[in-house]
Amino acid sequence: MAQANHYDVIIIGTGAGGGTLAYALAPSGKRILLLERGDYVRREKENWSPRAVNVEGKYQSKEVWRDQDGKPLHPHTNYNVGGNTKFYGAALFRLRREDFGEIKHYDGVSPAWPLSYDDLEPYYTRAEQLYQVHGRRGEDPTEPHSSAPYPFPAVSHEPRIQQLSEDFTRLGLQPFHTPLGVMLDEQHPHSSRCIRCETCDGFPCLVSAKSDAQVCCVDPALQHANVTLLTNAYVSRLETSPSGR
Repeated sequence: MAQANHYDVIIIGTGAGGGTLAYALAPSGKRILLLERGDYVRREKENWSPRAVNVEGKYQSKEVWRDQDGKPLHPHTNYNVGGNTKFYGAALFRLRREDFGEIKHYDGVSPAWPLSYDDLEPYYTRAEQLYQVHGRRGEDPTEPHSSAPYPFPAVSHEPRIQQLSEDFTRLGLQPFHTPLGVMLDEQHPHSSRCIRCETCDGFPCLVSAKSDAQVCCVDPALQHANVTLLTNAYVSRLETSPSGR
């Protein structure tokens, strides 16, 4: 029984961090346990309902946090397989090179990271491929060096946004396409997984075409027999020995 409950790796949370880690470790053969305090987001027509999602907050946590003055604060967060990526707008930017160094802010100094942008650049490239990011290199004047192009072309602008982009360009500005993780094939709309609906940012994707951690990472990881997912499993604390293990 003890062996049955032994795992080499236990990952708490199945969002962008935990889900991606599980995907990367799944082929290793190690016994991996994923613990998720929520459950799968139910696929239902309310996924695309502005009233259900925004007004009623059907999929949001009902817990109450406290602000610095002790007043109640609703966090507008989500606990489910895939974490908050089930509801994000799929915008997937890289941090800028200078973000890894010491930065002085109004309220103080943000210390430098122990890692540099160059250390993480290969992993950004792998992540963009995994999350099927659409974009166009060279448009964004602030983007750092990249070792590979985006794996998919930029998502075309809606007509009004295209007009704004052209107007900004004429004014000497440099508008650019937001890098988006969506499973969209504009050249073959009949077979495209994404149908370019009007409910993406803030909504769960009913057709599983948003590049979220559940679709891109957790579900593929679970195809490996050595990976186990336990939902509705709230982790309240970690107990360690005096050595810290």
